[in-house]
Amino acid sequence: MAKILVVTHHNFSHLYYEVLELIHLPLSIDILEIRFGEIEKIDYNMLAKYDLLITSGAHLEMINENYSELSSILPIYPLHFTEADLVKGLVKAKQHGNKVMVMYFPRTEFELHKYSEMLGIEIEILNFSSLNEAEELMIQHKKKGFNVIVGTSSVCEIAEKNGIHNVFIYSKDSLKTEIIKAYQFASMKNKMTNYAMVKEAILLNVENPILLLDQKFLITSLNTPAVKLFKLRHKHELIGESLSKFLKIDIQSTDLPLEIEHPNYKIIIEPISSSATAKSYVAVISKETIRQVSKTSPTDFASKYEFTNIIHNSSEMKKVILKTKQYAVSDAPLLIIGESGTGKELIAHSIHKYSGRRLKPFLPVNCSAIPQHILESELFGYEEGAFTGAKKGGKPGYFELAQKGTIFLDEIGEMPIEIQAKLLRVVQEKEVIRLGGNKIIPLDVRVITATNRDLKELIKENLFREDLYYRINVLQIQVPSLRKRQDDIPIILRHLLIKYGLDKTKVDFLIESVKNSLNTYQWYGNIRELENFAQRFCALNSIADDETYILKIFYDVLGEFTSTNLNENNESIKSPPITIDLEENPNIEEYEKNKILNALIQNQGNKHTTAEQLGISRTTLWRKMKQYNISKII
Repeated sequence: MAKILVVTHHNFSHLYYEVLELIHLPLSIDILEIRFGEIEKIDYNMLAKYDLLITSGAHLEMINENYSELSSILPIYPLHFTEADLVKGLVKAKQHGNKVMVMYFPRTEFELHKYSEMLGIEIEILNFSSLNEAEELMIQHKKKGFNVIVGTSSVCEIAEKNGIHNVFIYSKDSLKTEIIKAYQFASMKNKMTNYAMVKEAILLNVENPILLLDQKFLITSLNTPAVKLFKLRHKHELIGESLSKFLKIDIQSTDLPLEIEHPNYKIIIEPISSSATAKSYVAVISKETIRQVSKTSPTDFASKYEFTNIIHNSSEMKKVILKTKQYAVSDAPLLIIGESGTGKELIAHSIHKYSGRRLKPFLPVNCSAIPQHILESELFGYEEGAFTGAKKGGKPGYFELAQKGTIFLDEIGEMPIEIQAKLLRVVQEKEVIRLGGNKIIPLDVRVITATNRDLKELIKENLFREDLYYRINVLQIQVPSLRKRQDDIPIILRHLLIKYGLDKTKVDFLIESVKNSLNTYQWYGNIRELENFAQRFCALNSIADDETYILKIFYDVLGEFTSTNLNENNESIKSPPITIDLEENPNIEEYEKNKILNALIQNQGNKHTTAEQLGISRTTLWRKMKQYNISKII
C-alpha cells in the first residue's frame, strides 16, 4: 500500500477528504495542515514512513527555494492546476463581479485574456513572489474595482482577510486526477530496485537527457536535461508514461543494450538492475543527434496520431479507415480530399504510423502557411549563395529531411503553379536538386497530399497543373464531412466535452438529451467547428449543476453558432431552426417558454419579428404561445 503525505492549507483540507471518498485505491493518505511559511514545522523524522509528499502553490515554492533538502528525503509530487480549472474559476468569479484578478506564482503561465470577451469580464493576471507582495497587489487592484480573485489557498486566505471575494483554483475533478497520478508514481517508486544505482546513473550523465524505465519500459524518472529537451513544466508530467508511446518508437526487443534510431534522436537503452523479477533500465539520448536536429528540423519529425485517435462510429468512416489502412502499406502517392476541418492531417499521420516507414520522419507542410517567395527553398532546399540572405553552407529542404519517411503537403491546391513544375519532377523522378545547386539528391519519400478544393476546377482555371494532378492522385481518400456521418457527431462531441473538462456525468446526460438536436445544425466547419462549440460550451457551463440550466446553455450556444453559420463556400447562410425534442427533454419546456416570452417582450409583442428571431413560423409561434398560455401574459 502506498503511503502519501499531503501538505496543504487548513482552509482546503476538506476538499482532499471529499476527493478521497471518491477514490478506491490501496493507498493511505495523511493530511498536514500548515500555513504558508510554516514549512519548518514539518518533522523530518516522520517522513521516512511515507512514499511521497504532495503539495502545491506557495507551499511548493517555499520548499523548492528554501527547503530543497526535504526533497532528498522524500520525493515531492507537485499538484498542477489546468487551464480548464482557471476557466471554471473565472466563471464562478463572474458571479461576484466583472473585474477579476487571477493570481499565482510566476512559474505558471496561461493565456487567459482570450476568455475576457467570451465571458464578458476584465481579467488581470497578477504574479507574485511573496505573500506581502500578493497582498499589496490585491489592495491596489481592489481600489481599481477588482473585487474578486481566483487563486491558490494562500491567495484565497489573504483575499478573505481583505474583504475580497475569492475562488479556489483547484477543482475536485482535477484534484482527483492528480492524486491518482501521485498514487501511480508512488507505486512505481516502490517497485523500483537498485534505487541507489539509478540515482548514480543520473548524476554521472547530467549533460545528456536521461530517462529511467521499469521492466515494462514505463518512465519512472528523468533528469533536468530531459525536462528541458521535452519542454516540460515538471518531470512528473512523464512519470508512468510509456517510452514507446511518448517517443513514438517501437521497442520490440529486450536484448539489451538496445540502440534505437528515432527520427529526432539516437536512444541507447541499457539495464541497470539484474534482478529477474524487477528489471530497471536507463535510456540515454545522444547529445550530438539532438544538436544536429535542432539546427535542421523545421518541426517535430514524428507522427503524432494513429488510427485509434480517429473517433468514429459511422459506417462511412469505417469504410474510409479500412480503405486507408490498405493504402497505408503502399508507397504510391496519395491524395486526401475533404472539407476544411474533417481531419485530413489526422488521416495522414495515421497512414504514416501504420506504414513500414513509421520509425522514420513524418514531415507535415502546410503549403498555404509558408510565404510563396520562400516556399520553393523550404521544400527543395538551397545551396550557399543561392540568393541574398541564404545561410552559409546552405540548407536541406523538407523533402531531404523526410528521407526514408513521409512528407505531407497539406492544402496542395494553394501551391503557386510555378513551384508545381518542380514538385512534379521531384515526385516523378524521386530526386531533388537544391536551389542554386547542381547535385542530384536521390529521394526515398512517400508523398501524401491533401486539399479542400476541387483540383479539376483549378486545372480548368489554369491554377493547377493537370500532369501533377495525375501524379499525386494515384491513390485517393475522400474524407466525408460531419453532415454525411451524423452518427459520429455525438461521440466526437462527448470526447471533446470531456477533453475540455466537463464532468463525465454531465456529458452523458447532455449527449443523451440532445443527440437528435445535434443533427439539425449543418456543422460546415466540421470537427474544427464542433471543437469550438465544445470549448465555448464548457467555458460557460463550468458550474452548472441543474439539468435544465445545462440544456439552456447548450441551446443558447448552438443558437449562436446557427446565427453566424457559413457554408462550405464561406457564404453566410441561414440554418434551419434547431429542433428540440420535448419528449426527450421534458425539463426543457420551461426553458422554451421563457425563451419565447423573453423574445416577445424584447420585440414589444410583435409576433412577426419574434418568429423571425426564433427561427420559426408565425403559425408555430401562435401554437407555442397557446401551449404555454403566453397569450394571457402578453
